[in-house]
Amino acid sequence: MTKHKILFRDQSLQDAFEQQSAQNWLPLEINQISAGHYQGQIREVRQNGVSVFFEHQNCTVHKRGVMKNDLCTVSFVRSPKSPLRFSEYNAVDSALFFLPGGTEFDIQAGGDAETVYFRFEQSRLLERARAMNPILWEKIPDKLLIFDKIDRKPLDMCTNNLYANPLFQSNSEVAHDGNVLGTSLMDQVAMALNSSPLNEETYRDLIACRRARNMVREAIEYIDAAMENQICPSIVDVCADINVSQRNLQYNFKKIVGLTPNTYLYRLRLNRVRAQLSNPASAEVTVTRVAMHWHFGHLGRFANEYRQLFGESPSVTLRRALS
Repeated sequence: MTKHKILFRDQSLQDAFEQQSAQNWLPLEINQISAGHYQGQIREVRQNGVSVFFEHQNCTVHKRGVMKNDLCTVSFVRSPKSPLRFSEYNAVDSALFFLPGGTEFDIQAGGDAETVYFRFEQSRLLERARAMNPILWEKIPDKLLIFDKIDRKPLDMCTNNLYANPLFQSNSEVAHDGNVLGTSLMDQVAMALNSSPLNEETYRDLIACRRARNMVREAIEYIDAAMENQICPSIVDVCADINVSQRNLQYNFKKIVGLTPNTYLYRLRLNRVRAQLSNPASAEVTVTRVAMHWHFGHLGRFANEYRQLFGESPSVTLRRALS
């Protein structure tokens, strides 16, 4: 029998930039948007192309990315009392989210939210799911799906046992006969997805929320493009580019990310500074130079706002990285 290695990874995280780097298998941006000294952790179990990730952090983060075309994820919130928004949906107890390949997503996870997600080769998972429910999975999904009336107890028991595995005490690699774990996880997830019909009718404001998210996405994409060209856009610039009123922009940002557009833009720039200070290009990097690069002209105010958001001064971040 062929031996398939089971890999265990346990990584402590000191900021959102590290959380982003720890998931470098997909295009992903993670920004810290609530104040506090960031602490997080990501654990992974992997066998033969199937992975389970356990992820949590003590600060609210905003994640944006695109799922790779040949992969998909299935996820749920392990700590149901912690707020989490997955694109246009708010997480509810016992819900599973299916994110197909090639799909854009944005996630806002509250402080202390603990999430679990499975990563599969999409064709393999859909083949197993289609064997049990050919009508539901007749077509390959092209958008995020939510299953909110499922029997998740077997899946919870399985993931809880994995999380408690003593091999997580250090990064480990174990030879195992066959592909038992990977196949078992795939089948557990397929059965959970098929334990309830897909239902969107319970989300009365789904269309309005989807429109709001699309507007916020357009605004953030414009802001990103402008900053890549060394331009710090104003809210007037954003409104003019995406053809929306300031009032609507304010309302939709508050609805989707819980912040005003100005506050989000400011914290986004602070996150860019932190990422650059945490990974300096050379020993010649200075806080002043990085702050000016991201259009912070008042250095005293910048240092104070940086300390309030991340729980340490920018000079401490740089000094730790250089040492």
